[in-house]
Amino acid sequence: MKTIVLVACLLAVPGAFGVNTCLHDAINECGQARMTDNFLLPSCNAVYGNYGRHGNVAIEMQAYANLHIERSYQYLLSAAYFNNYQTNRAGFTKLFKKLSDDTWAKSIELIKHITMRGDEMDFTSRSTQASAAKNVTIELQELGSLAHALDTQKEMAERAFHIHREATRNNAKSHDPEIAQYLEEEFVEYQAKLIRDLAGHTTDLKKFIVSNNGQDLSLALYLFDEYLQKVV
Repeated sequence: MKTIVLVACLLAVPGAFGVNTCLHDAINECGQARMTDNFLLPSCNAVYGNYGRHGNVAIEMQAYANLHIERSYQYLLSAAYFNNYQTNRAGFTKLFKKLSDDTWAKSIELIKHITMRGDEMDFTSRSTQASAAKNVTIELQELGSLAHALDTQKEMAERAFHIHREATRNNAKSHDPEIAQYLEEEFVEYQAKLIRDLAGHTTDLKKFIVSNNGQDLSLALYLFDEYLQKVV
């Protein structure tokens, strides 16, 4: 292994290269005349453009992944709440379980993309944007749970818009077209459809309740739950 490294160093000829480049690090290490297995090549990574570990876009991307993880667990708790023997709403359970699984999958996609750009995932990172769905109990009744889910998805969409604005800002420190395109393809259109679906479910449930005229609310909720089992 050391022989191969030595040959590689001998073949490296200094030329016109920047200080913060992988080539500079490689030639600099070769010039140290210490053939060890612990080469320090700080610039030989996947980071490029304005995406840096301490840049605003990088921090917001990590925070966005953490937000997805947090909301996924909240959806899962809502699914469990509607799955107990007292509530027994199979349709609502199915809806929130799907929301939880999809949100979890999106968090994995975000973490993969963050590492693809040469960054490391920081699970303590939080956004500078205030959270609209903070400190809200998941033990909500049917209409309230749908309303909360709708507000949560709008919050997720707004957070994506915030990162997109930072990535497309005409600023030499944050402009990153690749991140902007990634958000557009993987989140913006997906969230628009999901928000539309949740808004429709909320409106439909309201119609079920209003058409019931207060005579038998439990029947209206049961029928809507049956409807959810078919459409989710």
